[in-house]
Amino acid sequence: MLDPRQLQTLAAVAETGGFDKAAKKLFLTQSAVSQRIRQLEEHLGQPVLTRTAPAEATEAGRQLLQHYQQLLLMEDQLLQKLNPATRQREFTTLSVGVNADSLATWYVQAVAPVLLKHDLLLDIVVDDQDHTHELMRTGHVIGCVGTRPVPIQGGAQHYLGAMRYLCLATPEFAARYFPNGVNPAALARAPSILFSRKDAVQEQFLRQAAAYEGSFPSFTIPSAQGFVELTRQGLAYCLLPELMLEDDLASGRLIDLFPGQFIDIPLYWHHWRVESRLSQALTEAMLNHCGRYLRQDKADSAGR
Repeated sequence: MLDPRQLQTLAAVAETGGFDKAAKKLFLTQSAVSQRIRQLEEHLGQPVLTRTAPAEATEAGRQLLQHYQQLLLMEDQLLQKLNPATRQREFTTLSVGVNADSLATWYVQAVAPVLLKHDLLLDIVVDDQDHTHELMRTGHVIGCVGTRPVPIQGGAQHYLGAMRYLCLATPEFAARYFPNGVNPAALARAPSILFSRKDAVQEQFLRQAAAYEGSFPSFTIPSAQGFVELTRQGLAYCLLPELMLEDDLASGRLIDLFPGQFIDIPLYWHHWRVESRLSQALTEAMLNHCGRYLRQDKADSAGR
C-alpha cells in the first residue's frame, strides 16, 4: 500500500520544484522530505522525480500525482458524507488549470456561487489554452479549461462553448503599419502579441484569414489584460476576445483589421472521472454559465 505521506511529499516537491521549498511547505526538514521520496522510490523500484532544478515528476511520478489528486477528492467526498456538520465551515482547496482569457472574462463569475456556498478555495494555475491539459496530465490540477476535445486518459470532458476573437488595432497603428492595407509585407513588420512562445493562435488566424505563414515581431505577455492595454496604447495589434471589449469598436478606439473575419476557440472542461461533490458542483456551474455566455457552436477556425 502506498504511504499517503509520501504521496503528499511528492506532490509538494512537484508543486514547488525543490526539496527545500517542499520542506517549508510541509513544515518538515529537507532531510525528512528526501527520506520520504527515497522510501517511495525504493518501494516502487524506480525514480519518481528528476534530480534537476526545478525537480519534475517522472512518468511514474505523474501517475502517482494523478492517483493522489483522486484520493484527495474521494476523501473529501467521504468526509462530507460521514460528518457534514463538522466539515461545513472548513475551507477546501482544489487546484484547477485555466487559460488567461477565460480567467479574465467568464470563469470567476461562473464559479463564484459554488465558492461561496461550499467554502471552497481555488489554487488557479494559468497557462495557454492549448496546454492546460498538461497541468492535469502531470497531476498538478484536478481539472482544467482548455481546447483539447478528447478526454485525457482516466478523465472526462464537457464542451463549454467557444470564445470569439477579432484582430484589432488602433486607427493610428493601422495607419502606421498598414497604410496600403493588410498585406504580407506589412504583416512581416507589424508587431503583434503572444501569450507565450507556445501560443499559436495568431499564426493560425493569419494563415486562415490572410494566407500568411511568415514570421512577425511580437511582444510576449502572459496577461489577458496586458493584451488589451498594449493594443489600446497603439503598440501592437492582436487577437482580442470579444468578451473583453468595452466600447472599443463603437467608439473607434480600436478597428477591425479583418472586417467580418474572426476565429472561434472552443473550450472544454476536463476533470478526472472520480469526482467529489465539490468538483461536480464546479462542473455544473461552468456548464450552466457557459451555456448562456459562450457561443455554443463548435466552430474552431477563421470565419466570415
